[in-house]
Amino acid sequence: MTAGRRLPWWSLLLVGVVLFSPAVRTGFLLDDYLHIAMVERTFPAERSAFDLYDFVDDGVRPALMERGLLPWWAHPKLTLRFLRPLSSALLWVDHTVFGRAPLPMHLHSLAWWVAAAVAARALFRRALSPRIVVLATAIFALASCHAMPIAWLANREALVSLTFGTLALAVHARWRETGRGRDAALAALLFALALLGGGEYAISFGGYVLAMELVDGKGRSLAKRALGLVPFIVPAGAYAIVRTQLGYGAIGSGFYADPLREPLVFLQQAPWRIVALLGEEWLTIDSRSWQSTSARVALGAIVVVSFVLVLVIARRAIALLDAPARTMASWLLLGSLFAIAPVLAVVPAPRLLGVSMIGVAGVVAIVLDYAWFSPAANEGRRGARELAQTVAITLGFAQLVHGPGASFLWSREFHADADRFAANANRLRAGVGDVAHAEIGVVRGTIGMFFAPFALDPRGRTPARWIVLADTGHILAIRRDARTLELIAPVGSGLYPVVTGSLLRSPEARLRAGDTVSVRGMTAKIVDASEAAGPRDVVFTFDRDLDDATAIVWMNETRDDWTWSPLPVVGFGKPFDP
Repeated sequence: MTAGRRLPWWSLLLVGVVLFSPAVRTGFLLDDYLHIAMVERTFPAERSAFDLYDFVDDGVRPALMERGLLPWWAHPKLTLRFLRPLSSALLWVDHTVFGRAPLPMHLHSLAWWVAAAVAARALFRRALSPRIVVLATAIFALASCHAMPIAWLANREALVSLTFGTLALAVHARWRETGRGRDAALAALLFALALLGGGEYAISFGGYVLAMELVDGKGRSLAKRALGLVPFIVPAGAYAIVRTQLGYGAIGSGFYADPLREPLVFLQQAPWRIVALLGEEWLTIDSRSWQSTSARVALGAIVVVSFVLVLVIARRAIALLDAPARTMASWLLLGSLFAIAPVLAVVPAPRLLGVSMIGVAGVVAIVLDYAWFSPAANEGRRGARELAQTVAITLGFAQLVHGPGASFLWSREFHADADRFAANANRLRAGVGDVAHAEIGVVRGTIGMFFAPFALDPRGRTPARWIVLADTGHILAIRRDARTLELIAPVGSGLYPVVTGSLLRSPEARLRAGDTVSVRGMTAKIVDASEAAGPRDVVFTFDRDLDDATAIVWMNETRDDWTWSPLPVVGFGKPFDP
């Protein structure tokens, strides 16, 4: 009896439901609050049901800066616009129907996860054995890359794109075998839906389409190979043209590096991001733990050596498969590598790896089947046998133990973060009273401070003014006079992040000593700054007395709460800690 019959494949989905249960019970997170405001028409600009991923453009940027919803250090040309009309429409319907009830929305996301897992299983079943299909489906379905898209409603587009794109791969592979025009048309339609659902995420599927031609197109003319790319190239080309013509993309952000607008920045960041993503997907290593240069060098060495060993064993295991399975395994492996390229534009994170995990899951399953069940693994030289077993144990632990465990822990972390954020917003709302007329200043906070103003009101209405002075840890605030406040961070620190990954301003456009930034009601002058940490000493001059009873009410974000925190009196200083 095969493993597939002993263990019904759908039981894997039940395991996944348990692992992702904290994610399903998560409240709203980050961009979810902006989407609520857009649906409720309280966002500073009109957004249609198809444009909920249009966060910052030339039209709304001035209003966001005027109200303080973008901080003083935001890039003056910051643009964050993503063309994902299908996922946008699905979110619009959810928020319209369910309002402030996130549970049914998360159940909707979970349904897309189920659909993606079923689509992946259908793809694996085209050529792989039942036991390998079960292993591959388990690895893919339980991977930690799905935790955030389930927990974070705004990130559902990854699951929508993954579902349609995986189905498209299966149909595309069938078209290459049958040559039927209707299969080519259906594949193109499914790829188009993947692009409309996930935007840039779906470009990763092109890696598998290219890999199919490189692996299974030997002996075919160049023209026929090019024809094999058409079902993907046509919808992808149309998407790219529309995206460009309508001005979608990211400008001025350190979190995104557009390869077309900023090719040098993209290429500079690519090597580390490749290593980080390979470590995430093959070994389930969390790249967030490797931020220092020395740690990155160590991680790079571990990942590169491990990956080479995996390739050695994978090649041996693939060679023992029958011809159809061998061909599929080869393009799954190559395609998983090509699929990484489009997501190198974003700071590495597991949520980016859904498409690449299709190939990783298939290849790891083949290696495990070879090392654990194939008699051929016990043949040959002794060292080769031990190497195969060691690689299999490492991959098995990473993908079947640590990966699912990380899925649960990530889900629980997102759930806790959402609850804490909502509780703090409720307390702040109670202290504010009339949100629409409140003027609130944040002396120092974290990234949550940029979503907090949209969370204070059930309809997403924001305060009349929301001013964030610093996004950092410990700072000293010195009151120079009635209208002047100086903030000083410790040596080696800055008032806001200037590293790669900073959402609001790229490191290449950093502010330096002597620079002055003026926004509504306030001017910030950079007194001291370093290349490594950016501005650490800034003098803020306001347009009115800070002790005026009608002036801004100040607060500070700690690790567990947002607390009202008055400024020091003139001539004195006061520390503000996280």
